[in-house]
Amino acid sequence: MENKIPFNLAFIGSGISSTFTLYHTLKKLEKKEHGDTIRIAVVEKFETFHSGIPYGERSGSTTLLITSLKNFLPEPELSEFIEWLNKNKQQLLNELKEQGGPLSLEWIQKHHHELENNQWEDLFIPRRFFGYYMDEKIGTVVQALEKQKGVSVSYIRGKVIDLAQNEGAWEIHFKEQSPIFAEKAILAIGSLPSNYLWKRKKRFKKDNFLLINDPYKPRLSKTIESIRDFAFQSKEAINVSIIGANASGLEMLYQLNDHPDIKERINHFYMISTQGLLPDSKIDHTKLKQFKTVHLDGLNEKEYLKASEIAEAVYQDLDLADNIQLGASSTVGIVSQKFGALLEKLDRDELERFACHYGNQIGRRQRCAGEHYANVARILKMKKQFTHIAGRFSDIIPNPSGYELAYTDKDNLHQTVGEPIHIVINCISGITFSHPNIPKLIASLISKNMIQANESEIGIRVNNEFEAAENLHVIGPLLAGNIIGGKAVWHVEHCGRIIAFSKMLSDFLVDDSPYDFDLDIIELDQQEGIDSYKHLIKTEWNNNPYYLYEYLSHHKSDNNKIIAFNFKVNGASTIVMPMILREIEVSKEPFYDIISPYGYNGPLYEEGVNEQIIKKFWELVDEWYTKNNVISEFVRFHLNGNHQNYSGETVSTLNNVFGPLMNNFEEQWDSFVSKVRNNYRKAEKEDLTIKFHEGTAIEDHHIATFYNIYVSTMKRNGASKMLYFSLEHFENMILKNKENFTIVLVYKDDVAISTELIIHLNDCMYAYLGGTLSDYFNCRPNDYLRVEVIRWGIEKGKSHYILGGGITNGDGLYKFKKSLFPNSTDRIFYTGRKIINKTKYDELCELVCGPVNEKETGSFFPLYRMNPSS
Repeated sequence: MENKIPFNLAFIGSGISSTFTLYHTLKKLEKKEHGDTIRIAVVEKFETFHSGIPYGERSGSTTLLITSLKNFLPEPELSEFIEWLNKNKQQLLNELKEQGGPLSLEWIQKHHHELENNQWEDLFIPRRFFGYYMDEKIGTVVQALEKQKGVSVSYIRGKVIDLAQNEGAWEIHFKEQSPIFAEKAILAIGSLPSNYLWKRKKRFKKDNFLLINDPYKPRLSKTIESIRDFAFQSKEAINVSIIGANASGLEMLYQLNDHPDIKERINHFYMISTQGLLPDSKIDHTKLKQFKTVHLDGLNEKEYLKASEIAEAVYQDLDLADNIQLGASSTVGIVSQKFGALLEKLDRDELERFACHYGNQIGRRQRCAGEHYANVARILKMKKQFTHIAGRFSDIIPNPSGYELAYTDKDNLHQTVGEPIHIVINCISGITFSHPNIPKLIASLISKNMIQANESEIGIRVNNEFEAAENLHVIGPLLAGNIIGGKAVWHVEHCGRIIAFSKMLSDFLVDDSPYDFDLDIIELDQQEGIDSYKHLIKTEWNNNPYYLYEYLSHHKSDNNKIIAFNFKVNGASTIVMPMILREIEVSKEPFYDIISPYGYNGPLYEEGVNEQIIKKFWELVDEWYTKNNVISEFVRFHLNGNHQNYSGETVSTLNNVFGPLMNNFEEQWDSFVSKVRNNYRKAEKEDLTIKFHEGTAIEDHHIATFYNIYVSTMKRNGASKMLYFSLEHFENMILKNKENFTIVLVYKDDVAISTELIIHLNDCMYAYLGGTLSDYFNCRPNDYLRVEVIRWGIEKGKSHYILGGGITNGDGLYKFKKSLFPNSTDRIFYTGRKIINKTKYDELCELVCGPVNEKETGSFFPLYRMNPSS
C-alpha cells in the first residue's frame, strides 16, 4: 500500500482558509529538521489556486472589501500586507484604472492623499489585491521549501466527488481522473453552494428575460459579459432585480454601476431582502449616546443563561436601535461585546445551541459595509432608479407583458414588483445539508456516516483537532456550529478568524505529535529559583504585574511555599502559573493543598495557545499533584478567559465591573449614574485635589501615605487577614517595578484622605487596593478619585478601568462601582476547585469538621480549612 500513498496531506479546495492552513503548515515544516520529503497535494476544481471566490478571478477585479483594511486583517498580517502594498502600489493601481470604470476612478481620486502617503489602514481596498498577495506569499514559501527538498507541493485541477478509507489512507476520487491517496485529507471546499431560484440552472435565458443563479460561475467577468450582451440585444430599457442584500448583492449593484455601457441601459434596480435594508455604513455618534443595551444588561445578574435568552435580548436591543434609526455600524461594537461576554455564562450544550441557531441570525441584523456601496444605492435612489423591498423571493411568473417577480412581504402577503423584470440575479445565501441538491461529495460522506452535519445545517461536526473523521480535517465555513477553543463558531469568513483557525489546525497536520512538552517546577523559596523566575517573567512575559515575584512574595511563610509551573512547548515558555503550596497541618502524614495568590491569576498563556496545549498543561500539572501528595487545588482566575479548559470545576464567583473608557471625557461623564455626578460636584465644592504618582516619580513617602489610609480602611471594615499586606511588601513590589503601578492620592487641605493603587496591564488600569479616611466621607473623596482616574485614563489612551466586584454579588460596594459604568458588560471572576485525592480529602473533612452538610458550608473550599486554626 505504501506506493499508493504518494501524499502526506491533501487539501481539497484552495480558498483562503485552505491557503492560510497550508501556509502555517509550511512555516512549521521550515523549523523541523529535514527527514523525508513531506508530499502535499492541493486540489481545486476551478482554474485559480490560493484565492477562492472573493479574492480571485471568479470575483470582480475592481470589487472593494466590505470592511476597512484594519478591520479586515489582524496583526502581524496587516503590517506585512501593507508593506507588500507599498512595494506593488503602482502596478496595482494601474491595473485598477485599466479594468475599472467610473466608480474605480472615483475611488482612486477620492483616496489620492492616503494612497500617495501609504495610509492604507482605513481604506476599503480592491480585494483582488489581497488575492495577489496571498498567491505570492504562499508561492515564496513553497519555492523555498521545495528547493531545500523538505516539501513537495502538487497542484491538481479536478472536481472531487468522493472519499473512501483504504488501508489507513484516504482515497480521493475525481469526476474525470484517477484517484489519489493521502494520509490526511483537509476538507476546505468553502460554503455550501447557492440556493438556485426558479430554474435548476446557473444561467437561464429566454425571450426578454435573463436569470443568473450564480454570478460567480464560471466567473463574474463572464456574468458581466452575459448581462452586457443581453442589455444591448434588448429593445427597451431593462429592469434588474437583485435577490439578497449580502456582500454578493452589494457587489453586483456596484459592478453594474461601474460599467457605464451597461448602466445606461438599465431603467431601474430592485433589491429584495428579508429586512429591506442595505448594510449600514456610518456611525451616528449622537444617536449612539442615546442607545442603551437594556435587555442585554438585564442578563448580567443572572448566573446561568440559555442561548435563547441572550439571542432574544440582542433582538430586543436591536429593535430599540431601529426605533431611533440607529444602524448596525453604530451598534455592532457594543452589542457584540455585550452578548459575547454573556456567552461565557453558557454551558457547552447551550453554547453549541447559540452557534447553531442564533449567531448567524444576529449577524444578518448587524451587517455593515463601506460607504462606497451605500453611495451607489443612495445616488440611484435620488435618481429614482433604486427600490429596496423587504420580503422573500417566491416566484418568477411569465406572462404576455413580460416576466413578473413575486415575493412575500413582511406581513406574509403575496406581492409582485410593479414593473416587468428583465434580469434577476440570485445573491441569496447557500443551501443547507437538508437540501436535496447538496454537493455529491458531501452527500456521499454523510450517507457513509463518515461525517455528520451539526444542528446549524450548514456546518460539519468536528472534534478538538478539527476532525470530522479520523485524519479527515475540516477548515473554513463548514466549521459553523462547532465549539472551537472553547468559543462558539457560527461564521468563518472573517480573515482574523480564518487565520486563527488555520494556525490551530496546522498544529495537527505536521505530524501526530507536533509538540515537545516539558513541565518545569520553579521553587521560589531559594535564591536560584527566584532569580530564574524573575528572569522568565521579565524576558518572556513582559513583566506582567500579577505574576511578579514581588507581588507573590507576601504569601511565603513557614507553612507556605511558593512555586511556579513553567510549561514549555518545543522549548519555549508557553504557560506560567505561580501557586502557593500549603502544608496541611492537621494531617499526620505530609500532605498539601495548593492555592493561587490573591488577585487575578491562574495560568498565564502565550497568545494564540490552543486547546490541546492547555489540556496537556493541566494533565501534567495534575500528574505532579498526584506524585507530590497534593489533596486539592483552588485557583483564582483572571478575567481573560483563562478558566476555559480547566481540568477541575469552575465556579462563577463574582461579577466584576470591567469599565470601557470612551474617546472623550464628556461622553464618559454623560454615561455615569446621576448620583456619581452629584457626588463629584459636592467633592469639587470641598476643594479636593488629586495627584497621580507614577513610574519613576513614585517615592517611599507616597507608598507610606497610601499604606496608612489602606490599613485604616482594612481595620474599619474588618477585612480578612489575607488582605493585610505589610508596608515592606508594597515597597518591595512597587519600587522594584515602578512602571507597573500608579499611586493616586486625594487631598483635603493638604491632608491625604483617599487613595488607590492602580496596576497597569497592557492598556488597562486595574484598581488593586485603596481606602478612604472615615472622617472625610462627607467630602465624597472616593467618587472624586474614581472620576478623576477615569479622566486621567482617557487622556493616557487607556482602554478599560477594571474595578472588580463587591464582597458578594449586587452588594453596595458593587453598586457603587457599577454606577461609574452602568452600561458596561461585567466580566465574571471565576474560581476553580479540584479534588485530586478524594479519599484523603473526605478523611480530612471528617477529621476537622465532622459530618459535613454542604448546604450549610456553602461554597467554601477546601472544607477541611473551615477551621481557622488549620
